[in-house]
Amino acid sequence: MQTTNSQPQTYEEIDLVELVLKIYKFFKKRILLILLVTLVCVGIGVLGSFVVFQPRYQTTMIFQSRSMTASEVVGVVGTLNNLAREENYEEMQKLTGLPREISKYIVKLEAAPNREIQKNIEKDIRRDSTLALTIETLDNENLDKIQQGLVSYFESLPYVQKHKQIFKEGNERVLAQIQQEIKHLDSLKKIVESSIFIKNSFILNTSGDISKKIIELREKENEVRKELAFPDDIKVIKGFTRYQKPRKFSIRDTLWVSAFVGLILGILCGLIIELNKLIRKREQGTA
Repeated sequence: MQTTNSQPQTYEEIDLVELVLKIYKFFKKRILLILLVTLVCVGIGVLGSFVVFQPRYQTTMIFQSRSMTASEVVGVVGTLNNLAREENYEEMQKLTGLPREISKYIVKLEAAPNREIQKNIEKDIRRDSTLALTIETLDNENLDKIQQGLVSYFESLPYVQKHKQIFKEGNERVLAQIQQEIKHLDSLKKIVESSIFIKNSFILNTSGDISKKIIELREKENEVRKELAFPDDIKVIKGFTRYQKPRKFSIRDTLWVSAFVGLILGILCGLIIELNKLIRKREQGTA
């Protein structure tokens, strides 16, 4: 019969009071170092913001696209934003026609449904299908050329070009059918009016119905003509506005971020110093 010897297990207990006292002693001992590092980081952050900060002008264009959905526009603009971010001015010029001396000032491009930009307005107004394209640029002198380049890029997309062709051909067919129907009704109306039974009430009513139908067709004809007169896919409702004052950086955010970074660095410096002291003591004890 085997007997098992149970050996007592020892667990290292953590004294929370002692741990808190050690943390307190650490901060009490290194508080000046932590504060000094924090103040230095705050100073560097604020000074860097004033010296390095370049004025950025932000403005928004409101437009509609006949063929592209909001998500498609966002994707297309995202491609341009990536080109601006990686400073690929050659590809930017290839797509938009904007020369390097203009595209190099574009910092950021972002598109979103206009109802998401204007979240505080009434819900009925937010149902519109317009899109908002916001740009940040270091120069506000060439906004007209930037807008022209962006619209030209949208219009030149093969997907948009195909939709424009289908739109034009479809409306031309509709216009031809309307005109043919109007010509047919005009001929019918003349026949009715020249009838020997012109005084008959039924004939008079028929003539009046034909006239109403012709008027309706004329209105449709005008609508189709308007559509054909403006074949562009992009309809700019409000172009970029040339603001004189650039966006300002937030001094409050700069202070908070710099102070947080400084606090972390100060604590790390204090820990490194204490760790070095502990290592030296152990080395001296083993020597």
